[in-house]
Amino acid sequence: MVFGRKLRLANMYIELHSRSAFSFLEGASMPEDLIATCANSNMPAMALLDRNGVYGAPRFHMAAKKAGLKAHIGAEVSCEEFPISNFQFPIASGPRLKIGNRKLKIGNFRLPLLVSSRAGYQNLCRLITKMKLRAPRKEEGAVR
Repeated sequence: MVFGRKLRLANMYIELHSRSAFSFLEGASMPEDLIATCANSNMPAMALLDRNGVYGAPRFHMAAKKAGLKAHIGAEVSCEEFPISNFQFPIASGPRLKIGNRKLKIGNFRLPLLVSSRAGYQNLCRLITKMKLRAPRKEEGAVR
C-alpha cells in the first residue's frame, strides 16, 4: 500500500536514465515516444537524461503533462579525469577508487544528474553552458 492505495509492482517502476534521439547515436526515440511508452506501460513517471544537454526536455515535459505523467529532467554530463593536488592526496597519476583490495583508475566518465526544482534546472543549464564554453573547438564538452 502506498498512500492508501494498492499499487502493482509494474506501476512502481520508474526509468531514471533514458535518452532521446537528441543524444546522437545513443538514443533512438523522440521524447514524445518515450512518454507514450511510459503511459502504455502504466509507469507513473520517467526521467530523460540526454548527453551533455537538456535538448529533449521541453518536448518531454509537454508530452508528460498531456499524458498526466511526471517528467523528471536531467542530463548525463561528460566528466574528465581531474588532477588532485598533493595537499589532498599524494596520487600523481590521477584519482583512484579503492574497492576492497583493488585500486581502480578513474578516467573520463559520465555523471547522470537529475534536477528536483526549477532552480536545479537553472543550475544544470548553467553547468552545461560553462562546460560547453570551456571545451576546445571540435571536441565534445566535458566538465573539468
